[in-house]
Amino acid sequence: MSSTVIMPKRDSESSSSCTTLDDPIDAKQVESLGPHSASPGAPPSPVCPLSSSIINDAPSGRPYWVIVPPYSVFQANLLIPSAALTLFLATTDATLVSTSLPTIASELHITQNEYSWVGIAYMLTQTAFQPLYGRISDLVGRKLVLFISMFIFSLGSLLCGVAKNITMLIAARAIAGIGAGGIVSSVWVITAEIVEVRNRAKWSQALSVTWSCSAVAGPLLGGLFSGNDSGHLSWRYGFYLNLPVCLVAFAVLFASLRHVRLGKASNASWCSFMATFDFGGLCMFMAGSSCIVIGFSLASQNGWTAPTTLLLICLGFLILVCGGVYETRTKRDCLFPAATFSDLRTIIVLVITFFHNVAFNAGTFYLALFYQAANGSTPLQAGFKLLPYSLGSSLASIPAAWFMNYWQRRTSSSCGPNYVVSIGLLISTLGFGLLNLLDEGSTITAETFPFVCGIGLGMLFHAPYQAFTGSLKQRDLAAGTSAFFLVRFTGATVGLAVAGAVFDARTYSRIPPQLLINGGSSIDFIQLGKLQPVEFKLEVLHIIATSIQMIWTVCAPCLGLSFLLSLALLRQPVDVREASSGEEKTSTAGLA
Repeated sequence: MSSTVIMPKRDSESSSSCTTLDDPIDAKQVESLGPHSASPGAPPSPVCPLSSSIINDAPSGRPYWVIVPPYSVFQANLLIPSAALTLFLATTDATLVSTSLPTIASELHITQNEYSWVGIAYMLTQTAFQPLYGRISDLVGRKLVLFISMFIFSLGSLLCGVAKNITMLIAARAIAGIGAGGIVSSVWVITAEIVEVRNRAKWSQALSVTWSCSAVAGPLLGGLFSGNDSGHLSWRYGFYLNLPVCLVAFAVLFASLRHVRLGKASNASWCSFMATFDFGGLCMFMAGSSCIVIGFSLASQNGWTAPTTLLLICLGFLILVCGGVYETRTKRDCLFPAATFSDLRTIIVLVITFFHNVAFNAGTFYLALFYQAANGSTPLQAGFKLLPYSLGSSLASIPAAWFMNYWQRRTSSSCGPNYVVSIGLLISTLGFGLLNLLDEGSTITAETFPFVCGIGLGMLFHAPYQAFTGSLKQRDLAAGTSAFFLVRFTGATVGLAVAGAVFDARTYSRIPPQLLINGGSSIDFIQLGKLQPVEFKLEVLHIIATSIQMIWTVCAPCLGLSFLLSLALLRQPVDVREASSGEEKTSTAGLA
């Protein structure tokens, strides 16, 4: 009988994520761990630590062992697609409201500040809770965290659907974001846990493609339900749709994971969690981000030079700087690996990731508004017009992943992602520059220029992560991955807040007062296409179009600066032949 190989992970190992144990535990000991820890006739499976953060939980430096039992091809064929579907739901919900927001704004009579917060609330809680899930899953198990996150996400979606006012909708979006953060974290960790080392890059890229595909589905679904004139459907059904899909995904995941043992940290406890988790760093990071987001959100209401606006924005940046200093000195398991602040390459990649998500989120939400408010499209038409932008980003991520794999196999260097990052930033900078040429009368260019943006942004869905992890040591990968997604989500949140502030500042100082509703705090977007006379209508549409143009004017230089920074990544590519050899040894460990 073959037994599952059990191995310790040592901090000094960097060639691969798994190594063989010099003195393997006896097969009887393995069998005593459960009926699924070994399978007759199955080849021994290498076992990897779930995350390096677990290793940091052991003050004594004891090695940590995890049992990864064999699982069937049928289980994998069920598990991976259902996990991808769950991730798809969580990421689609972030862009679902992009095309339905004008309709929601008119029905719930929301102010312009509240307009942005429908999207911000979801991403802010998703960002805040994401770092906690990895450590909590060390205590209670990966599967339990995933299932609870799916329940919270479903509950939030249900509350969004029944919301009677904007306060309830924003609160419900915040609840859904809490669940979405757990889904994103759990799916990535579980997939990495059960997939062989040699196949992890492929599945990581598959999940990145799933993420980018959600950018296609979100605006289309939001437009489909908001653009129905029969009265049988409304924007609420976009949230209700999550419930049956989540139920199916839960059933499939429960069945496929039923006999898969995803280990917990043997030495983890709630006491050690409270003693070692970096609560201070997380609070400072979120407090700084929240101050910046709130400051930009209030800029149009209070004025850009108002003491409140300047205080919040400056205080936010100051807290983030203090948080960076704190991270380099804390004795706790910091959110960001030490290499994040000492290695220029990791800093550059995080800056690029931040600006990429600023531009992508601003583009998704305000292109949808442009098509409806300035171009006269229905929500569903706006969803279709967004296809070149969202579909372009999805399609571009696939050949980019292929190229990175091809380049690594051919040259045995890790510079492939760096080339993709630079090219993607150059194309997206050009695309956002071209968006400034769009106006209320644009036709074919209204879809062509966003397609250029989508191609560039899509190349950046996976490549920065590859470049980032390539700069880290093996023991820093878990914490580094958490930090990477923390920055990604924060960029998306800040991007929407900045875009909303820019739009408000340009619009409310020029638009005729009779078009404002709710005491002058919002615009009735639904009525813009019905304005008379035609000259007055064109004047108003031009104001809306040029206000949105200013958002592209802000995004283009951010991407251009990122492109210049990315050129530094092209230096000193890392030779990966040794690491590849280590992974190959890992995949065949115990077969001799």
